[in-house]
Amino acid sequence: MRPSKVTLVIWIIIALLGAISYIAPQGGWTLGNWSFRWPTLTDMLDGSTSNHTDTLLAYTGLPLDTLALTDSIPLLSDTLQAQNTSSTLAPISLPSVVVQDTDTRVHLLAFYQALEQAEQMPVRVVHYGDSQIEEDRISNVLREQWQKKFGGGGVGLIPLHQTIPTRTLRQWLSIDGVVQTTQQGPKRYIVYGPKTMRRNDGRYGVMGQVACMDTAWVAGSQQVTVNIMPMDKKDKTYKYFSQIRLLADSIQGKVILSNQSSIDLSPQQMALLPDSTTQCEIQLQGRGNVYGLSLETPTGVIVDNIPMRGCSGNIFTRIDSSQLASFYHATNTRLIILQFGGNMIPQTQNPSTLDAYVNSMKQHIRYLRSCAPEAAILFIGPSDMSTRVDGQMTTYPLVPYLDRILQRMAQQEKIAYWSMYHAMGGYDSMVEWNKKGLAGNDHIHFTRAGAKKIGKILFDWIDSYQYPQPSTDSIHIDTLTIDTLTVR
Repeated sequence: MRPSKVTLVIWIIIALLGAISYIAPQGGWTLGNWSFRWPTLTDMLDGSTSNHTDTLLAYTGLPLDTLALTDSIPLLSDTLQAQNTSSTLAPISLPSVVVQDTDTRVHLLAFYQALEQAEQMPVRVVHYGDSQIEEDRISNVLREQWQKKFGGGGVGLIPLHQTIPTRTLRQWLSIDGVVQTTQQGPKRYIVYGPKTMRRNDGRYGVMGQVACMDTAWVAGSQQVTVNIMPMDKKDKTYKYFSQIRLLADSIQGKVILSNQSSIDLSPQQMALLPDSTTQCEIQLQGRGNVYGLSLETPTGVIVDNIPMRGCSGNIFTRIDSSQLASFYHATNTRLIILQFGGNMIPQTQNPSTLDAYVNSMKQHIRYLRSCAPEAAILFIGPSDMSTRVDGQMTTYPLVPYLDRILQRMAQQEKIAYWSMYHAMGGYDSMVEWNKKGLAGNDHIHFTRAGAKKIGKILFDWIDSYQYPQPSTDSIHIDTLTIDTLTVR
């Protein structure tokens, strides 16, 4: 086609678009349940963009100053995705939320005091969260910083079969020498996610999951091997572990080291290994349940990363309390981190739904406290999350509200609370993090660089608290039995 004809076609298209803009009503067209938006001719000539502050005020009814304070993971099919939101939605009327201006880190005192004893005994941190902590992201930043400062090694708890690869450990499962895919191997049950993967007796273990070596197995006929290697050659504290804990029942195991020497591994007992151990094979045989393995050291800080994709955290009462209490006590768990709430945002536009969710979380927090009375609890609220309004990404209307009612809930339950939303920069901060390569294009999940950054901000917040020091005559070292774990 000649250049003159191409130019003519372009001008015809521009004229048609201009005509549509000329007749387009303010707010677009509505056809049944569908809304079609088109910029008017005034919008086109004015060149102005939507005022996101006005949009937020229209949705929340709250003044702006009450809302703002000072390498990407693949997005899989069942993770959160940014939604399209029509600006014609009715304004959301939110009840007032009164939050006291207090430093909730005062509720971490038990953890701070335990860190002072980390040279004599292990101090455990169990980090539960949604897909935001998959790949051992955020957890590993805390682990590395605490282990540098207070000692310790290993990555803590791992499942029998790692279905989501991590950035800290290379792990795979083989049966009779044949490597298994994530869909193969012993049947796996989880307390969250699809109902088809649930079990009725609550015997999930502290990770909220269990792998069953039972009806599909004939004792002694097959050998399940967990292969463990460091992810890279970097000299990191979490690469080195000197003991392995097997959380299981009726299963016998053996640890094969790189020099081919072997050490017996029994359920709820620890296999003691050389301090320089970074890789091994764990061979398991028998019929029973495997709740997890733990790579750790006898002293220092151990941090467990337990991601629960798609979960909002209201699942803990479905886990058998005796299993939780036994693990928390035997491992000297002194901090439980709950990082949830983000999965509630895209699926609701009703504040009362979030109120009900937060009220339900109180029951799960009380349940965990009853299972781990010596542990402090830290709740981490959702990050900023963006949706599309008038063609532009902006903060989901209910993110600030959920952050505030979670903070109020934490104060009522006397647990610590960290606002990730505020730490990022508040309203529309996810857009800025995405521009800087710190958040993925879904405007919900951090990239690896972003997870590292937010993890460091979190660590600095925890570490910078000036808590009152106990008098020297009141300091004592707790005595614990950490080699035996009872699972009922």
